[in-house]
Amino acid sequence: MSHKKTQVGSLYIVVIFVLVIMGFLASSLGRIEWSNSDSHAKDVMGLQASFLAHSANELVLRDIYPPRAVLTDVFDVAGSCSAVNGTTRNIPSAVNCEEVEVNCEPRGGVLADGRQMYVLNSVAVCGTGINEMRRSQEVWLRE
Repeated sequence: MSHKKTQVGSLYIVVIFVLVIMGFLASSLGRIEWSNSDSHAKDVMGLQASFLAHSANELVLRDIYPPRAVLTDVFDVAGSCSAVNGTTRNIPSAVNCEEVEVNCEPRGGVLADGRQMYVLNSVAVCGTGINEMRRSQEVWLRE
């Protein structure tokens, strides 16, 4: 028997082994690329939700503390806070976001000078399904 005849099938085994390994590597790289794309989408949705929550707080603060004609004018923080508690704000955005929920409630007790502390909290939700991101922002204010 010839020595050449016993080595005929070994090349096929090496070729199949290399093809299997290359296929595994290609599928792994595809999964990594999808994961990076998904992560980027979540970052964009989260950032948009954060900006919307911040914008809603700014809008409500403008309503609670409107420009004064005279510096001695006082603000009705308690009345304004109860008026905006549980409301929603519709702020246009480039991505799929819901209306921003705004809550304002007294918290933290009364300060030494007799003023009440309030917490203004806005919650924004952007995206749907697996890419849904929820961000909230609190602002403390006083009478």
